[in-house]
Amino acid sequence: MPGLFTLGGPRRIRFHQRVQLWGIGFVLPTILFFAVFKFGPMLWAVGLSFMSYDMMSAPTFIGLDNYRNLVADPVFRASLFNTLVYIGGSTSLITLVGLGLAVAIKTRVPGARYYMVGMFLTNLIPIIVVCLIWRFLLHPHGLMTQLLHPFGIQRVDWLTNSSLALPAIIFVTVWRFAPYFMVVFLAGLLAIPEDYYEAARLDGANAVSRFWHITLPLLAPTIFFVVVVSALLSARIFLMPYFMTGGGPGNATRVLSMLIFETGFSYLKMGQAAAISVVLFAIMLVFTFAQMRLFERGELKSVG
Repeated sequence: MPGLFTLGGPRRIRFHQRVQLWGIGFVLPTILFFAVFKFGPMLWAVGLSFMSYDMMSAPTFIGLDNYRNLVADPVFRASLFNTLVYIGGSTSLITLVGLGLAVAIKTRVPGARYYMVGMFLTNLIPIIVVCLIWRFLLHPHGLMTQLLHPFGIQRVDWLTNSSLALPAIIFVTVWRFAPYFMVVFLAGLLAIPEDYYEAARLDGANAVSRFWHITLPLLAPTIFFVVVVSALLSARIFLMPYFMTGGGPGNATRVLSMLIFETGFSYLKMGQAAAISVVLFAIMLVFTFAQMRLFERGELKSVG
């Protein structure tokens, strides 16, 4: 018996080592792909943000000058403000609308299945087509204005009024992406056992109390996922403001992603464009970590 144990031990260890090596071999191509084509360019962009580079001559190190120029640039400040407003508005509305639609379908509103299919079809429309359709609908004399005629409103400059353009783009964003997250919320709602709701009904809890004390706490991981993903999606938005308003009127709808494109490829200031991208990355990093902390605190409170 000791001999068998002695012989079997090293063999088992060598077998597990071979399994680990095979596993590393399978995942190594993916790791190399991300290292070369994702994390490599990210690190290169961080280094480029400290240089002056016009794609014609060799990069020259200028330290923090690109970041100092951004602080003094009113266009950057306006774009940063627009980006934060856009992220906050679109993320909160996508979460609320997606959750509301999912709850409506979960409670089996008449025709809910057909509504769900019809709403989810918006995600199959190419984003450029969405922009062109809504440019037509939001024309000063388009369909959206025609719907307001019975209320005495004859003309609304949805996309050319500096106070309405960004809210209009946020509205289109919610229309485009809320149905997708509705499906995510619906999956989370269906995963909640019905026994919890039956027990709450027996205790006399009404629908609002059941939603507040059962649905929301158990749906917290899904809400966290939707908030983070929709915020990351909103931070990278480019085509909607680019095709619908071109960043106008003035700088009312210019976001950081547009400013990165214009600074790098229109003005050939690649170093400054890289600095803007680093700022955008830092914003999303802080937002994600803040959401993680809030979620962890909520989990601890629920456990306590």
